Amino acid sequence: MSPNELSLVARHVMKLLVERRFVELEEATSGQRLSAEDMEGAVDDVGAALVMPPENTWRDLDVAAVRSWPGAYNVRMALWTKNGRTKHTVEITVRSEGGKPVIEVDDIIVS
Repeated sequence: MSPNELSLVARHVMKLLVERRFVELEEATSGQRLSAEDMEGAVDDVGAALVMPPENTWRDLDVAAVRSWPGAYNVRMALWTKNGRTKHTVEITVRSEGGKPVIEVDDIIVS
């Protein structure tokens, strides 16, 4: 999966979180790991409405190959509010299957 493809997937996941489309995100991840209810609860715990990160964020994603899963990548993204970047993050795993991205929302970390 190319860096551009990873960026597009990450942007799509973030957009769904920002727009609070949790059921759609759960469907996009086939219900792996976090349910719509889990994601909604975590986003509510941030304490402020999420906004899309600045454009430069997508060029500098925190991406790591998953050692035990060839072709899979872990992507970690900071969550943003109107006040800027927060200390909270969303972690996803992305891989390609049959030429299409397969996404798992691993965790939304609200500390």
